[in-house]
Amino acid sequence: MKKIKGIVVLLLLIVSAALCAQQPIVFKLAFTDPPYLKIGDLQVLHHSVAGMVAFKAAVENMTQKRVVVENYYYGRLGDANENLRQILTGTLQGATPADGAVAPFYAGIQVFSIPYLFKNPLDAYNLWDGPVGKEIFEDMAKKSGLRVLAIYDNGGFRSFSNNRKVVQNASDMRGLKIRTMTIPVHMELVKALGAAPTPIAWLELYNALQTGVVDGQENSAATILGGSLQEVQKYYTLDEHFLGSAMIVTGEKWLRSLPPDIQDAIIKAGKIAEFAARGTSRANDSLALEEIMKRGVQVYFPTPSEKKSFSNAAQTPVIEWLKKNVDPLLVDKVLSAVR
Repeated sequence: MKKIKGIVVLLLLIVSAALCAQQPIVFKLAFTDPPYLKIGDLQVLHHSVAGMVAFKAAVENMTQKRVVVENYYYGRLGDANENLRQILTGTLQGATPADGAVAPFYAGIQVFSIPYLFKNPLDAYNLWDGPVGKEIFEDMAKKSGLRVLAIYDNGGFRSFSNNRKVVQNASDMRGLKIRTMTIPVHMELVKALGAAPTPIAWLELYNALQTGVVDGQENSAATILGGSLQEVQKYYTLDEHFLGSAMIVTGEKWLRSLPPDIQDAIIKAGKIAEFAARGTSRANDSLALEEIMKRGVQVYFPTPSEKKSFSNAAQTPVIEWLKKNVDPLLVDKVLSAVR
């Protein structure tokens, strides 16, 4: 009787182990906003979500669903800061933060925010995908515990809008009150241009522009539409000071705990997601700019010399600030790689 019981227990253990072995690895991937953007009559996929969808398909295909990706939208798993902390504590596997959310965890990411660094998105892609970008992401994984799987532009270049006048060159910025995020490098840029940076929460920005608490703000055309800011802004100048980035990140420790073939599949899927997000961002940016013009916003396209006035006024003081707050060697490497 004891032998029979022993055999039964052994069989149960074997079956239990087999069932556990068959359980897929779950990769929960979080996004803080709705999955779609409204651009005119069109409802388009958000660029981060395009990356998430491509990532899910690639991971599950390459691992034969040994890894299952669960995409969560609308901030259901918390805001970007919470998501990154959850990754580091091991309760979440992936998130899609913008560079500003990553900065408190890895200050070096701010080297990509040198104003007027990129002339077009290809400059950014070449930097991110090249040896300097790879060096920075390896350093980020080592020092912060966050591994970048994909990086892409976050909806297009950020530019200035305001309600007071057409801004044609840097001198026209003087005296304007400009809403910024609570990101030091953004505030340093606005100060360097002679305007007054005023941090205001996103949800309060519409009312602040409507009531004149601030004269203007800085965002991409798609973001302006997303917040209906075209209703409370008259002028938009394409100075294109920052090409903000967003990322798909995971935990370095968690990733390296996986079998090598699954690690490889997740890393390759990140590159596939990158292509999807970059292409979607480019398309949505073009559609959004056309739409805000249709909605009555006066868009100004600076001449090359006018654009130069912005970079001449802002680059040196912001670079000096960055060199005091992040590794100056990283700043120099980024400048050399782009120039």
